[in-house]
Amino acid sequence: MFKYLLLTVSIFFSINCFSQYMTISGSVQDTAARKPLPNSVAMAIRLKDSVLIAYTRANANGDFSLTYLQIDTLELLISNPQFGDQSFYIIGSAGNTIFNMGTIVLPPKNKELKEVVIYAFKDPVYYKGDTLIYSADSFKVKPNATVEDLLKKLPGIKVDQSGKITSQGKAVDQVLVDGDEFFGTDPTVATRNLGATTVESIQVYEKKDETNSAGENLQVMNLKLKEDAKKGYFGKASAASDFQKFYEGEVFANKFNGSQKISVFGLFSNTPKTSIGFGDMNKYGLNNEYDWGGMQEDGFFYYQQGQEPVGIPRNIKSGIYYNDRLGKKTKLNMNYTFSSNKLNARASSRSQFFLTDSSYNTTAESKNIQEATSHSINLKIIQTLDSLTELEIEPKLKLNKNTLGNSVLTSFYATGDTLMTHQSDVSNSSETDGYTLNTFVRLTRKFKKKDRRFKLNYNYLVTGNESAGTLKSVNSGSDTLNNQNINQKKNNDVINQTHNALFIYTEPLTKKIKLEFEYNLNYNLSNQSKTTKDFANGDYSVINPLFTNKFQNERIFHSAGAKFIYEVKNQTLNVGVRGRTISFINTNLINQDRFVYSVNNLLPYLYYNYRMGGNGRLNFRYNTFSNQPTIDQLQPIPDNTNPIQVKLGNPDLKPTFNHNFNVFYNKFKPLSGTYIGTSANFTSVDQAFTNAITYDDFGRTYTQTVNVDGNYNASLNAWAGFPFFNKKFTIEPGAYLSYNKNSNFINTNKNITRTAGINGSLGFTLDLDTFNLRVNYGYGYNDPSSSLNVSSNKPYNNQDLSANLFLKLPFKFSLETSAQYVVNSNRAPGYNNNYVLWNATLSKTFLKTENLILSVIGFDLLNQNISNNRIVQDNVITDTKTTIINRYFLAQLIFKFNNNNTKYEDF
Repeated sequence: MFKYLLLTVSIFFSINCFSQYMTISGSVQDTAARKPLPNSVAMAIRLKDSVLIAYTRANANGDFSLTYLQIDTLELLISNPQFGDQSFYIIGSAGNTIFNMGTIVLPPKNKELKEVVIYAFKDPVYYKGDTLIYSADSFKVKPNATVEDLLKKLPGIKVDQSGKITSQGKAVDQVLVDGDEFFGTDPTVATRNLGATTVESIQVYEKKDETNSAGENLQVMNLKLKEDAKKGYFGKASAASDFQKFYEGEVFANKFNGSQKISVFGLFSNTPKTSIGFGDMNKYGLNNEYDWGGMQEDGFFYYQQGQEPVGIPRNIKSGIYYNDRLGKKTKLNMNYTFSSNKLNARASSRSQFFLTDSSYNTTAESKNIQEATSHSINLKIIQTLDSLTELEIEPKLKLNKNTLGNSVLTSFYATGDTLMTHQSDVSNSSETDGYTLNTFVRLTRKFKKKDRRFKLNYNYLVTGNESAGTLKSVNSGSDTLNNQNINQKKNNDVINQTHNALFIYTEPLTKKIKLEFEYNLNYNLSNQSKTTKDFANGDYSVINPLFTNKFQNERIFHSAGAKFIYEVKNQTLNVGVRGRTISFINTNLINQDRFVYSVNNLLPYLYYNYRMGGNGRLNFRYNTFSNQPTIDQLQPIPDNTNPIQVKLGNPDLKPTFNHNFNVFYNKFKPLSGTYIGTSANFTSVDQAFTNAITYDDFGRTYTQTVNVDGNYNASLNAWAGFPFFNKKFTIEPGAYLSYNKNSNFINTNKNITRTAGINGSLGFTLDLDTFNLRVNYGYGYNDPSSSLNVSSNKPYNNQDLSANLFLKLPFKFSLETSAQYVVNSNRAPGYNNNYVLWNATLSKTFLKTENLILSVIGFDLLNQNISNNRIVQDNVITDTKTTIINRYFLAQLIFKFNNNNTKYEDF
């Protein structure tokens, strides 16, 4: 496959190399002395889209030459900081490719002009204060491209298959459209549906999380739309099917009328390619569950997203968005979203357990059907009370229902010599109804004195979940385990309430120096009721006291702090400290046992930012924060959802205390297009959450979350881009190094695991008017080590070679194809899977506007698609394979429309 791909690339590249190009040359002179002006800049700007396609500097004799320019209509701009600019228009054709401008005399800057023509030329990438800004039109994308396609072109921006965005090595937490949330918290609704050419600029900046008392910042991406895109209406509708089994479809429409904006969308799909992305928290799968790692001190959960969706999916999502100004003082933003997601998945795994003086293996086969539906309503009102006071009210309501069908897990346990000892079959089913009500209120008061400000935030959050289900477990192969079969009915009710108030006052001392004072009050109350009934006498009638309990966690949090802020033209320094006290009361409501304790901390904070010119930034950040245990971790009863891996609660669990150091450097050179960046991060955790695991003679584990000191993780990330041949060819190297140290307990013995990882990548992009090729190679090596048993020290690696090709063909045809070759090494037998995933799309546009597109899509042409994953945690190495969709073909029809009846990309 790659042989034919490379042959196609070679032939097309050769044709382009030997086709005609334009050459522009000349000599730049002083208007008075008639002497050469060395280092004057000559820029070629394409008229149709104002994109800078080439530039050079004049030599010591004032001579310049621009070569290998695609035949087009250009503006030649000659610039020197000591003189006025000169511009010429170049109209190229097949018979007119060589332009010698002769001697170009630059006028003095103070020359009076009868007519002034102003050209607004913007750098492709630049900083405005602390905001990184990309000029969207400076980056060429394929016809009918989406915002996500555009983001993949931007230096320092990465977008994974789920739509998750990373900027300069840091995840983007929030995506806005013209400063507002667009359809709630799922950014892929905007990035995968808005046209790339509707966007004027992409802004990336940090802002304080107003609902988080820990002082953490959010990284925000704002898509600023062009003014022309805010007039009338535009949208698209598409449908695709193989007319047998698979289908995809979407409808997306926007209508603008002054300040009013209305958007509607509908998405449906049962293929791996779906527009429902990483912001949707209702998709479930064997490797797609969210890891609910803990709770922030303000009561908000934090989570880490898992792997890409696996199994056989079915996704439906729809919604309506409304934004308007009601008079001069009121702004209204509201949206409703419905989501329904279903996943049918099968998986097999092999786990290796390493104890102090022995080891054993387990193999498992699982299958489940999971379904989730949700309704989300978001409302935001911004009211200007007077010229200095603003009130913002933002209520959000979400209702969700999750169903786990007959989830079956069959596990086989073997000793180190692979002799099977017993088998366990576990079946789970459950149905959960939940709700979340989140209300945020902010009052901001400015004063006549510049930069003096008072801010009051109040946040009320309540979440509730009621679940009911059954658990059945049958064991074989061991007489002892045969007597421990399980048949239980389980009910679990959880209610969590949080009140959080934050007061902030800022007082300017001078133009450069400010002081900021804050006080934070937080109250959290969590209640959980678990009831388990055993099957007896024909029904579930006998309460099992071992798995039944009512538990309450109450937490009161106070903090007060001050921050010193120093700001000059290109530097910012923030230094501050907060004093914090947290009181905890954990109560077992069955026997009235109480556990009371308090924690007092000082939380220092330091931030320094240096802006180097307009296109570079260096900053350093040190901050401290804390994560709180969840009520599931505190509840002092066993959770036997998987009877072979029982979880125990720990009411003595204390919050963590984290120290984080981060250094970041980024530099972009607009004229050359070169960019380079690096970041280093170190986090140490006191009282970290870890697992204390006990193993019995039958391979069963009992896990309890406990605190441990000494955990830390460190990482170094670097990225760069080096364009050549007038930015037609770009090389992009990257590297990521990591080192983690974590501790846990195995049968009361402390086990220290250290994992070193190195990942490198090298990509190149060839970008011509009718041809785009991107090739990337990635290599990852991971070396885990354990103090408990050196047998678990098993390094493994993976390699990834990918290529993406877009080719514009005659007669309005285009070809887009991508291939990925994945190599997995040093894994368990049967899990060293190497595979090629090859997709291709052949499209043709119709109508004068080319807004009707007919495509034939082929997915996994070689029928090799698999899902393969390795996890190394504590003393266990687990390799997993999951069933996913293989080869299929679709016929797709897309219609893009707008009120101007022009090309969709002409906004």
